[in-house]
Amino acid sequence: MADAWPMRNALRRVVRRARDWSWPYVAAGKTYAAYMRFVRATSRITIEPGNPFEIFADRAPLILTTWHGQHFMVTLLMRPGDRASALVSRSNDGDASAAFLGSFGIEAVRGSGGRDRLRTVEKGGARALLQMRRSLDEGISIATVADVSNTVARHCGEGIIALARISGRPIVPMGFATSRWIAMRGWDKATIHLPFSRAALVMGELVDVPADADEATLENRRQLLEGRINACVDRAYEIVGKRRQW
Repeated sequence: MADAWPMRNALRRVVRRARDWSWPYVAAGKTYAAYMRFVRATSRITIEPGNPFEIFADRAPLILTTWHGQHFMVTLLMRPGDRASALVSRSNDGDASAAFLGSFGIEAVRGSGGRDRLRTVEKGGARALLQMRRSLDEGISIATVADVSNTVARHCGEGIIALARISGRPIVPMGFATSRWIAMRGWDKATIHLPFSRAALVMGELVDVPADADEATLENRRQLLEGRINACVDRAYEIVGKRRQW
């Protein structure tokens, strides 16, 4: 029995180290990117009213946003020459997302504010906010989710409103839907979009946040953005002939 303890401890060390390995997540992200290209190539896609990089060109750079579980579909908008960055968490799942986005030429900004404001600095949220502002100042659009990880799905958080306020850039609410999908059971109610589908990407009216906005105005803009994203999602499902799943 004594000889079993060193082996057991060695196994535990291997398991702990495996948690720090990023390559399986990077590989998963690149594989999913290839899958999304297949979905795009085999689906009939409607973009309404048009590609935001074109129709809102006079307001660029932009802050593009939608809900968790739909955000990977933003890559369908990317064209050669379009510049964008995206907020990605500093986690193994974030490694997968960064690899996925990088496959489409979207640079990852690592950090997350999370649910607890006291952990914002620890998780890189404050630094990520400043980095996203720098990207916007350099003319690079930002793609980010509006809701906060592991909280209530489809509830707009304060982070994106703060980014719009300090950067002076407009927010583009978006909604995505496909006619064929697999529903997941995670907190974000994500869907895996299937190939050979009807797909729709819908953009809503821009949301601007004044630099001198008070608390009441910030809350008003947060609720306004939340409503416009949901309206975009509803319209996207209407286009593909389906009903919203949440």
